Amino acid sequence: MSMTQIAAALYQLQQLDLELERVAAEQQVVAKSLQGNARLQELRIEHNRAQEQLRSRLQAQKEAEWALEELTRRLVAQEQRLYSGMVSNPKELNALQQEIQHLRTQQGRQDQLEVRKQELQARRTQMLTSIDAGFISRYEAMRRAKQGRAISKVEQNSCQWCRVILTPSELQRVRISSELQTCSNCGRFLYYDR
Repeated sequence: MSMTQIAAALYQLQQLDLELERVAAEQQVVAKSLQGNARLQELRIEHNRAQEQLRSRLQAQKEAEWALEELTRRLVAQEQRLYSGMVSNPKELNALQQEIQHLRTQQGRQDQLEVRKQELQARRTQMLTSIDAGFISRYEAMRRAKQGRAISKVEQNSCQWCRVILTPSELQRVRISSELQTCSNCGRFLYYDR
């Protein structure tokens, strides 16, 4: 595998990692929008205390799954209330029906996000098998150090991340070197897409 192919694979891995982070962040937003009742907040506090030692990605996944279960519970409770005949005021009935519809929409979105996250994680796992472990460890270290952006594409002879124009010799090294090259300004790995 040439250095350009390795850089391309690492760049694709970074794109997957960024999409995973975006999906996890969106899951947290959806979960936070469901924090309406006191019991849910109490359970969330307990859950957060118990999960403090877990890595942040696992914690985000657990919170999203938990919010989905709570959403399902709330949806069932509201539907039971609606169909039990306990609510007779037309305005209250309408509000209850709207809340049920909102909960169903949120539940559907949460399900979609979970499926998308699992697909991305499967693709990431598959991609990791095709890249040498040494490059993966360098990529992960750089990714931690550079806020999730370990690789920068070279576009119009400059680093896409910091916009510094590369010298002709730097460009040549990025194109044909047998080693991963880094930007002299921001320090990220450079990827030249032919």
